[in-house]
This record gives sequence, structure tokens and C-alpha cells, in this order.
Amino acid sequence: MSSAQQRSRHHEQRQNTRREILAAADQFLRERPYRELSVEILMTGSGLTRTAFYRHFDDVSDLVLRLLADVGGELYGVAEHWVQEAQVANDTELAFLQAAGEGLRGIVAFFHQNGPLVRAIAEAATTDARIERAYNGFLDRFTELTAYGLERMIERGRIEPLDPWPVARALNLMNERYLLAEYGRGSGVDPEVAFATLATVWLRTIAPITPK
Repeated sequence: MSSAQQRSRHHEQRQNTRREILAAADQFLRERPYRELSVEILMTGSGLTRTAFYRHFDDVSDLVLRLLADVGGELYGVAEHWVQEAQVANDTELAFLQAAGEGLRGIVAFFHQNGPLVRAIAEAATTDARIERAYNGFLDRFTELTAYGLERMIERGRIEPLDPWPVARALNLMNERYLLAEYGRGSGVDPEVAFATLATVWLRTIAPITPK
């Protein structure tokens, strides 16, 4: 085996170990609270060593920050897609409402699947300053994205004038609190019920102007 092949194999092994640790942490936090997470417990359960852990992560906080980046990126992609779709759906009111509804449905589906993990990360944010900053930044990204979308819709005369930032912040904080309350401990209400609840608030707040 050439030196280049050895380096490639070593890199692949390191990446696989990193993914195993992240997967073990993901599974742990879906079942148990953040306060019980430790390097010892995680490595014992995964069959890996403490040395392997510290080759990839500084500490437990660093590990949770990586999980937040992964899960946050997935959810942010859902929100970004909905804003893009809502902006291009300018031709009819029905198209706009459909785009908004699909975005909310995607967010509900995400929390329905990942609620316990997001709850654990939110709990970690109450005790760890680094995770708190990252989690708040994650929420702020949603607020900025939503506020931007609202501004564009106001400019195009699609919705009634409103103050985009505080409205966006209130809507997104409502999403987070409500969906964590429903799905943070496992399965909650039927996703269709959760969707209908959020859609009532969101779509009435940003309902398109009906031409007279």
C-alpha cells in the first residue's frame, strides 16, 4: 500500500470514528437529558476510547456544538426553502399560501422527528455559555431569514405593512416553544394538528393582500 493510500485510509478511519461518536451522542440525547452526558458514559456505550473522543472533540460542549451545527443546518435549509418559494409565488394568493404551508409542514416534520434531540440541546444552552450563544445564534438566523422574507413581501405589496424583525422573532420563538412542548419528550400531537395550529397564526399574520 502506498503512502498516499495509507493516508487516505487513515483519514477515512478518523472520519468514521468521528461519525460514530456523533451518532452515539445523538442517540444518547434523544433518550436521556444533557446533564447525564459524559465522555466516559458515551465512550463506554459506543465501545470507543476516551483517547478516540479527544482526538476529535475538545469536550462534551464541543460535541454538542457539532450536533447543533448539523441539526441546525438541516432545519435552516427547510426555512430557507420556504422563504424562497414564498417570494416567487407572487402570481396567485393560492401559490403563496401553498408555499408558506409547505414550509411550516417541513418544520413540524423536523421537530416531530428530532424533538428530543433539539430539547436536549436547548437544555444544554441553559447551563453552558458556548452552547447558549450558538443556540441563540441558530434562532437568530431564523429570525433574520424570516424578517428578510417579510420585508420583500411588503415591498412587493404582497402583505400589509408590519415591523418585520419583532414579528419574525415572535413567530419563530412560538414555533420553537410550541414544537418542543409537543415533541421534545417524544411523540406529541398528530403532526397535522401541530401544522394546523401554527398555520392559523402564521398565515393570518402574513396573509396576502386580496386585490379589491
